[in-house]
Amino acid sequence: MNEVKIGLIGLGGMASWHIQKFGEVAGVRITALCDVNPAALQTESDKLGIADAHRHLSFQALIDDAEVDGVVSVTPNNTHAEILKACILAGKPLFAEKPLTRTYGEAAEVLVLYQQRPIPCMINFSYRNGPAFQYAKQIVQSGKLGRINHLFVQYLQEWGAPPSNTPFVWRFDERITGTGTLGDLGSHMIDLAQYVTGDDITELQAMLATIIPQRPDPGTGEPRSVHVDDFACFNARFASGAIGVFQTSRNAVGSGNQHDISIYGDLGTLHASTLNDGELIWIHPKEGEPGTVTETVTVQETGRLNPWRSFAGLLKGEPAPEFATLEEGFRNQAVLEAVVRASQSGSVVSVASLLSVSMD
Repeated sequence: MNEVKIGLIGLGGMASWHIQKFGEVAGVRITALCDVNPAALQTESDKLGIADAHRHLSFQALIDDAEVDGVVSVTPNNTHAEILKACILAGKPLFAEKPLTRTYGEAAEVLVLYQQRPIPCMINFSYRNGPAFQYAKQIVQSGKLGRINHLFVQYLQEWGAPPSNTPFVWRFDERITGTGTLGDLGSHMIDLAQYVTGDDITELQAMLATIIPQRPDPGTGEPRSVHVDDFACFNARFASGAIGVFQTSRNAVGSGNQHDISIYGDLGTLHASTLNDGELIWIHPKEGEPGTVTETVTVQETGRLNPWRSFAGLLKGEPAPEFATLEEGFRNQAVLEAVVRASQSGSVVSVASLLSVSMD
């Protein structure tokens, strides 16, 4: 395969970023686009010089397009499962945004189909790409932290807080999104914690809350009820015995996009954050004397993963071990479901009990 031909489904805000990044990968060309909005489809297709025959209003038409080697899906959560199934049935490789699906039930159906007819697939948990998070993973793998005892993970945004006057958008509609900040930001927290530590969450207890229960309809201004969470927190036990404390909110005034992880081991502590993903704070004992040393380590941009280049490589048969597989996407969805059930029941919920239902 001399040239990799990409078809992109969904032309919302994230699409422009994917278009830009694929444009930086040698030997890759976007050959087809899909969106339900004809005006957006025409505008973006004109920019990229996409022929009329490869401008699609339905995702199935794009997946079936012979000029598409691999599909990139950037759509709301309620379409994830159907696009995954269509790609699996067509044998078309897929690079999809998280979460895997809108609900756990949908994820289980996708997993069963995938196990029967596997395809090359990457689920985009984008914070794996950051240099500081990558370096944190390397330190943990090296053993320099010793045994991991506990960790703290948070993902805070402010766009839903009262000063922002945010109207009722699709991320507040349970029919489209499934859960609120849990599935949106919480899925990133879960993935990053398990990825950096190399450890799996096995059980948890949780609380979900809807801090702002009504938001104005963007068209009419009339109040609409919000039935999804805009705050979530949970305590989790990992397979190693380590404990994780997690919180996420859309109502954190002053936090534009703050995703932090702190890992506490027998031999030191690591702090990494999106606030400066080129730096890692590493606290460790002084050599041969009491006390600790706090190092601020500058991490080079060359340490950043490139999922666009890796997806192109995957289409050529090259492995992409640093990126989430469909199975990992399902495990992430199982943890999200465990959070929901733990919040509803007020009890500890086992993740293994959710994995065994569909993985047997």
